[in-house]
Order: sequence, then C-alpha cells, then structure tokens
Amino acid sequence: MKSMTGFGKSHRNLHNIECNIEIKSVNGRYLDIKCYLPRELSFFEFAVRKSTSRYLVRGSIEVRVNINDYREPKLRLNEPKLLKYHDIIKQAQKVLNLQTDVSLEFLLNEPGVVESTNQLNEDPEILDVLMQTLDEALQSIQKSMEAEAKAIKEVLTESIKVVEMSVRRVSEHVQPYKEELFTNMRKRITDILTSYNIENTEQRLMQELAIYVDKYDIQEEISRLISHINTFNETMNKPDDIGKTLNFILQEMQRESNTLGSKFSNSKTFSDVLIIKEEIEKCREIVQNVS
Repeated sequence: MKSMTGFGKSHRNLHNIECNIEIKSVNGRYLDIKCYLPRELSFFEFAVRKSTSRYLVRGSIEVRVNINDYREPKLRLNEPKLLKYHDIIKQAQKVLNLQTDVSLEFLLNEPGVVESTNQLNEDPEILDVLMQTLDEALQSIQKSMEAEAKAIKEVLTESIKVVEMSVRRVSEHVQPYKEELFTNMRKRITDILTSYNIENTEQRLMQELAIYVDKYDIQEEISRLISHINTFNETMNKPDDIGKTLNFILQEMQRESNTLGSKFSNSKTFSDVLIIKEEIEKCREIVQNVS
C-alpha cells in the first residue's frame, strides 16, 4: 500500500552546478504531473515527467526545480552585430549633430553582441545533476508516502475489525428475531381465525406468514459482507496499485450494509447497523488517498 500524499526534496552540488528539487503529491484520480523548471531548461521536462511516472502511479504531483550554474560561461563576440550597432550610433550622432563618445561597455550590453555558446539541451553535466537530484527527491517522497500509508493501513485495519464485530453481533440476533416474529404473528393469526370463522384461510395465512418472516432473513447479506471484509484485508497487503480496488470493495460493502439496514433493524441491532455504515463511510473517505 502507498499513500498519494507525500513530500520529498533533494539538494545536489556537482560539477559546480547547484540543483534543488521539491516534489509534492496529493490525492487524485489519475496521474497528473505539473513540472516547474527554469525557462532555459524547459526542454528537460519530458525527462523529468518520465522519471517521475516510474515512481508514482496516481495523484496530483508538483515537481519544482531550481538550478544555479556556477561554471565559467562560454562566451563569444558577435562582430557583425557590434559593428552594426556602432554604425547606427554614429548615424544617430550625425543626425543629431552630437559629438559624444560611445563607450565600449554600452556597445557590449546591446542584445546579441555577447553570445553564450553553452548548449544546455546538449549539456551532459546539467542533465546528470538534474537526474541525480530528481532520483533522490523521488526516493524521499516514496519514503514519505510509505510512512503515511502505514498509518492509513492501521486505521483501515482497526475500522474493518469494528465492522466485522458489528456484523457478527447482528448475525447473532437474526434467528432469535425471526422466531420471535413468527411466534407473535402466528398468535395473531390464531386470534383472527378464532374471532372470525373463515374457512380455508389458515393454510394460506401460514404461507403468507412464512413469506413475510423470510423477508427478514439477512444471512445472504451478512455472508457477502464477511466475504468483502476478507477480500479487503487481503487486498491491503498487496504491493500494487490497490486504491481503486479498495474503493470498489467498500462500495459493495456499503450497498450490502444499506440492504441489511432496510431489511433488519431493531432496538437490539440498530446501533450495530449504524456502526457498520459509519465505519464503511469513514474507510471510503480514507482510501481516496491510497494509490
């Protein structure tokens, strides 16, 4: 089991490149990865997404990357642009009849005069630092998710135990209740037959009574609930993507509990039926955060 809620971060300083990555995950129906990289490194987004999807299968994920490159920059002078800017300034001086000197610093600050020859998309050092830091951050968030999942599993296990105990207590009252119901209804039928001399009705009334009492038989619902509980416990111990499966099992349990409550609920079992419904609903909310 793994939670969809987690946080991981990593810091690396290699090749004179400093990289910080933070990853945050919250629950979601599908895998939704949002990458926030510096604009000049946007071409690495596909690699970041691919690596992240190998670790995380569901959830809304935010990956934030910050890189500082302290290496000596590779620069070159664009001579045609430098000469062109100088010519334009000379023309402007002539038009305005000005004789002011143009500083070299001013010319060098013009766009494109000094160009960087670093091809970041083909820079193996940048990619190496990024991938190492990302891998460490993903391992960090996995540990966070596993710790969260352990706490979730403990709550789910305890809650399902409560459901099972309540189901078994309700089961103990089914047969005594049916016998009591049958006895009371039979007495009333006998009184009716005694008071009203109606021929050929006793057999039919007894048949109707049997059908009526049989409607209160919830053994089938109880058996299915116990079966779902066993399946739920088995599924929780599986390592794969189980969140959707657990949610489906709880949906089936909720349906059986609703049927149980509508068919059979008296003063002795009412509180247990409520407990069953409440615990199942609580578990359904919790498993929304299980991947």
